[in-house]
Amino acid sequence: MSLPISFSSTLLLLSVVLTSIYCSSCSHHGETTLPDRTNATMDLALDTAGERMFYRGTALIPRGFNSDKPFDLRSRLAPWGNPPANETSREASAVLAEKFDGQGRYQPRGKREGKVTFAGQRLQLCGVIRNNGKELDGEWFLDGVEGGGFRIMPEGYLFPGD
Repeated sequence: MSLPISFSSTLLLLSVVLTSIYCSSCSHHGETTLPDRTNATMDLALDTAGERMFYRGTALIPRGFNSDKPFDLRSRLAPWGNPPANETSREASAVLAEKFDGQGRYQPRGKREGKVTFAGQRLQLCGVIRNNGKELDGEWFLDGVEGGGFRIMPEGYLFPGD
C-alpha cells in the first residue's frame, strides 16, 4: 500500500526535525573550555634545584602557549624517583603528594613568555614560549620561592616510548 506523496514528505520532514532536535539537545552549551578530545597531551617535567628530574607527568592543553588568551589546563604529575634537592622541593613534595591531578590556569605574559598556576596558585611555572607555542620552558616556584626548572613539550619528546 502506497502513501500519498504529501504524507511521505511530511513524515520525512518530521523525522529530520526530530533528529536535529535530539542531536542539539546532546550538545554542550555555554562551555568556556574545550572537551578533552580536542586537548593536546603534553609531557611535563619538573626538576629539583636545576639538577635531577623530580616530578613527571602530562598536561592537557586546549591551544598553544602562543595564545594571547588565558586558558585552563589539566595536569597529572607523579614523583620521578629522585629525592628533593632543596627546601622548596621538599615542600612541593608535600603539596603535590604521590599523585597530583588538578586544574591549572595558563596566563600569557607578553609575546614570548607564559605562566601556569596550580594548587591554589601556590605552584607557578614561569617560562619562555618555544617552537611556535608548542613548548614552555622555565623555572617553577612554590609560594614565590624558586624550586627548579620545568619543561612542557608535545607528548613523546621528553619521555619517548611511554
